[in-house]
Amino acid sequence: MLDWLYFIENPGDERVIKNMEKNEGLREAKEKLEVMSDDEYMQRIAEWREKAIRDEKELLNTGYHKGMKQGEKEKRKEIQRIAKKLKEENMTLEQISKITELTIEEIEKL
Repeated sequence: MLDWLYFIENPGDERVIKNMEKNEGLREAKEKLEVMSDDEYMQRIAEWREKAIRDEKELLNTGYHKGMKQGEKEKRKEIQRIAKKLKEENMTLEQISKITELTIEEIEKL
């Protein structure tokens, strides 16, 4: 595992080169990296892949936050609906506020 960490940090490091003799996977990764580094087309593909990964993460992140906001709105509406029913049942504003965590002003507007 340590060999791979060194490889990721600096593929040309002496320690990495020395460990390639006993770690075939490390040697193959180094060879593929060298081929990709020399090939402009492969570099572009790697850049496009990185961009696609970033874009996908951004979309997921945006969707997550949008969903959270929507969920919070729905929760707030449900709390207001419950507070309104409690108010109709003649529960005191203070009690409703304590139960729903809405302010008295918010409850009065319902």
